[in-house]
Amino acid sequence: MPRHPSELAARPATPVVPVVPLLDAEVIPGPARAAALAALAALTAAVRRHLGDPDLFHRPRYRTKAHHRHLAGLTGEQATARIAEAAEARAAAGLLAVHSVRAERAERPDRRPCFTPDALAELHGLLVAADPNIPGTGGFRNATARVNWPDGRRFVMTVRPGRDLRDHVRRWYAWGTRTTSPPLDAAALGMVRLLTVHPFPDANGRTARLLAECDLVAAGLLPGLLLDLEGWTERHRAEHDRAVVAAAQGRLAPWGELFARTVTDTARHRTATVETYGALIDAAIARTDGDAAETAVLNCLRTAPALSAPWLHDRIPHDPAPPLDRLRTAGILTPHPCLPGALIHPQALAVLDTPYEDPPP
Repeated sequence: MPRHPSELAARPATPVVPVVPLLDAEVIPGPARAAALAALAALTAAVRRHLGDPDLFHRPRYRTKAHHRHLAGLTGEQATARIAEAAEARAAAGLLAVHSVRAERAERPDRRPCFTPDALAELHGLLVAADPNIPGTGGFRNATARVNWPDGRRFVMTVRPGRDLRDHVRRWYAWGTRTTSPPLDAAALGMVRLLTVHPFPDANGRTARLLAECDLVAAGLLPGLLLDLEGWTERHRAEHDRAVVAAAQGRLAPWGELFARTVTDTARHRTATVETYGALIDAAIARTDGDAAETAVLNCLRTAPALSAPWLHDRIPHDPAPPLDRLRTAGILTPHPCLPGALIHPQALAVLDTPYEDPPP
């Protein structure tokens, strides 16, 4: 018999303590690690074959959930514009994060890149910028963090705001720069540690998932921001949250297995979409009958989904206007729906924005 809401509200909150792993901790079972590494290797090979920009699939994703109390003062048109602006800001913040990780790795190849506490707070501010669902400007929380599950269970983070929170974030950073855990395990542990510290008032999961992906890039396991970790988590939210709570209770294996499965599933999904995108370009090139200028134009789709004569001017050894005109006339390229003057492959955006779906059983 369903419980009355007052009974659910009366449930005591379960404390969630921060995960504090050993420097050399390993939490991913061998078979799960092997599957994840194989999936990442296959994705890397597909990217090298088909893409010029490994971050090409890191695109604005519109949040489907809305906190109506924060949107109450906006018209539908204003809310739509703000949600679109927030999606663009999140994508830009992700690119900034991964570029900084690559730069740090190039400058100090002997050190594992990790965001300092101040850089972490700044990144969070960029990720939530313009998001009408999130009030404030980002940065560390100044109140106790509480989480409610749909079944009525309640949780409270034991890390207090203020000095306690900053101390834990500093320890997270120190561990991240010194850990000798295998790279996949280090990414998993850094992510769950951040989730259990819960440093921000909102978007903790979004931030932790971005940093985990950056960890995989820094370790050379992933060429760019390619994994739809957000999509996977939305489809497995209850399982994900149970694994986080288990980790906070000292049982790290469920989290390690889940993280590896997340990587495996999303890497396989992205490999398929990258290969589909590459096949679109190859098929388009086959229609040019070997025209060098048209081929050069179409190969630029491996770096950017939208093409224009000014953008192509310094990127191909031909005047871009004539081949663009021919490709448009032939129907190989069509006008971009939102960017005046830009051309795209008719099927490109559908492939680039293919959301994660669970594989068939």
